[in-house]
Amino acid sequence: MHLFHRGGWGWLYAPVLLALAGLSLRYPPYDVDTEPRHSSLAKPVTTDFSDYIWPTDAGRTITSTFAEYRQSHFHGGIDIGTGSSTGFKVYAARDGYVSRIRVSPTGYGKMLYVRHGDGYSTTYAHLRNFATNIEAHVTGEQKALGHYSVDIECAPEQFPVKKGEIIAYTGETGVGSPHLHFEIRDENLDFINPMLCPDFSRTDRIPPTIRGLAIRPIGAGSVVDGSWKTVFLKVHRQSNGHYTIPHTFHLSGAAGLAIDVRDQANGTRFRQGIHSHELFIDDKPYYSVRLDRAPSRNSHLSGLYYDWELVDAGRGRFQKLFIDSPTELLMYLPGEDSAGILRGSRLSEGIHRYKILSKDHNGNAAELSGAFVLNHPPTCTVSRNGDSIAISFDTRMLPLQAFIYTRSNESNKWTTRKVPVQTDGIVTMRAQGFDVLKIVGESKWGSTSLPVFYFKNKPKSGKGALHIEHEVQGSFVRVQIRSDGAITQQPVLTIDESGRERMIPVEALDIDHYFGTFVPDVNKVGMRRLVARAEVEGNMLTAIDEFDLYPIHAGGSGTIIHDAGNLLISYDSSSVSKTFFLEVEKGVRDDTAVYSLKPEYTVLNQGINVSTRLGTTDDRHGLFLHSRRGWELLASSQMSENGMLSGRVTQSLGDIGLFVDNIPPAISRLNIDTKQRRPTVSFRCSDNFSGVEYDDLILYIDGGIVIPEIDGEHHRVTYRAAEPLDRGSHLLKIRALDELGNVVEIERSFKIR
Repeated sequence: MHLFHRGGWGWLYAPVLLALAGLSLRYPPYDVDTEPRHSSLAKPVTTDFSDYIWPTDAGRTITSTFAEYRQSHFHGGIDIGTGSSTGFKVYAARDGYVSRIRVSPTGYGKMLYVRHGDGYSTTYAHLRNFATNIEAHVTGEQKALGHYSVDIECAPEQFPVKKGEIIAYTGETGVGSPHLHFEIRDENLDFINPMLCPDFSRTDRIPPTIRGLAIRPIGAGSVVDGSWKTVFLKVHRQSNGHYTIPHTFHLSGAAGLAIDVRDQANGTRFRQGIHSHELFIDDKPYYSVRLDRAPSRNSHLSGLYYDWELVDAGRGRFQKLFIDSPTELLMYLPGEDSAGILRGSRLSEGIHRYKILSKDHNGNAAELSGAFVLNHPPTCTVSRNGDSIAISFDTRMLPLQAFIYTRSNESNKWTTRKVPVQTDGIVTMRAQGFDVLKIVGESKWGSTSLPVFYFKNKPKSGKGALHIEHEVQGSFVRVQIRSDGAITQQPVLTIDESGRERMIPVEALDIDHYFGTFVPDVNKVGMRRLVARAEVEGNMLTAIDEFDLYPIHAGGSGTIIHDAGNLLISYDSSSVSKTFFLEVEKGVRDDTAVYSLKPEYTVLNQGINVSTRLGTTDDRHGLFLHSRRGWELLASSQMSENGMLSGRVTQSLGDIGLFVDNIPPAISRLNIDTKQRRPTVSFRCSDNFSGVEYDDLILYIDGGIVIPEIDGEHHRVTYRAAEPLDRGSHLLKIRALDELGNVVEIERSFKIR
């Protein structure tokens, strides 16, 4: 088998390392309901919150609040701490009936759904075991099916419950340490904030803690403080709950604010989520977020609220105070697309004040305030007439001043002077005492332009090289041109899309660094060819960059044929919420193709289908996706059709590849405790790539199927005999499969004395 390492096109032949590290390459959904249905988020909340009671005797410590960040979803309820213990009582929060029972080795673990008279439900997860009558029903279903996992729909008359009735006991099944996960769901099983219930109130006088502010430029021509990259600003704590940012940032174009803030309640050590944010511009409401509802079906849309890219980069759990994609997340006001974005169409040029109020579930608020400048940066041109140089600024930007830098070709040290720009917008100077001129304009608000370079005498070393690189930003492409020496005249950048060539304007970032942006032709698919031509240290050089690009249209449908049909990508009207350009890069190592689908942090709606050509069928192949969630098996060779293997990418883009896995799961640390006549069997069962198929993990004692407890998070399997065994010899048999059908079977004899 081969393992693709995302850090580059390296290949690691190290499945054993993964097994030793206890890594799982499969990430099943957690806090996610996968039943297809129409979202009910637009409907008003109609339940009576005063009718809900606290669901356990484990205490009232909340360790995680509603809609907190999780890797690929919103936290759908609250977590109630049970220390390091299990076995506390779990009560029905209202009258109703058990409508569904789920048992899984991963995710929620053992879980109950209780349906109430108004159509709403409460759920209770990570349970150790159920009430006696429910437990007996689950055991019967497990025996009938022959495996641990069950998902049982129940009729209203089977398990009616009263408010306060014991329905289960707390545990640590599924994912996580011991705790009770509790949810309220509406009639379509979307999540409702349990903290809205009066009985769930707690003592909390601690305001949230604001950690930082991020400003993300949005759109092709947008820059913040002269950069198109996200800018991070440090906050200064003035007093309890009050923060300021002394730095005034400068914005040209459009940008969105994102805040990193956490909360902590009295008497707990747990850092928790926020309930609401309000953004004010110049003391007027501009945008707000209130986390009272969240989807269970499209829970990955949390990527439209939490900035996944900043989280993965280790910058913090920044929460967006703007909408940059159409979404069904109706927790915003206003809720239309592009709401919250700072831009000139909504704000006048000049200085503006912003204020952000972040509140916890008890109404404690933290306030962050600061200022920004929104304006167009100055622009200028340079011309020479004999011994005189004229620098001409756009008079619409007046008043402003100019920073003029000069140096010789032999030195890297600039001489600087600042001069005011007159009402005609022209600054004149003598063309003496320098070889290179750099001009930067500054507006009356302190915003500076990108530099403009003028060479009176060009260096002619004959050295240097030209480099070009691109980065797809979803709706546009950014291109950078770099050189090993000074670029002595404005580069020329062109894009060829299916035989049609056009110019891309470029601007300087430095004497050896230029950039430009362009919006691709939405009617063209496939190859794009960028060509940069520039004079570098006396040499005319050319750099070329070719790449494949495909428009994915929101509300449209189509099929992308890539790499001579070895990769097919199909999408329909529900696949994406926002039109974007998909880039596909192919890498090949050891006869295995891997396709990188970009931009990586694109948040899909219902997802796209991908198919790859299988080729040989001699081995067990799996179609794998590597995204921010880790490795995920999309399809196995048993599912191939017409020589193609197909799967669905549902959350975000990543790397697609076919990998061979002929290695069965590993069974280790097998122990059979026969000190009593009810022996206990325990072992580890793990798989180094495709993952264990838990529904096919079967234990036999003397030829009869027995149902073990399975802890998928820690790869542990345990079985305690329900009835005493006869004295004498017995035979244990274990059979396990991975997701690609590789089988391992072992047998062990044991004696009961």
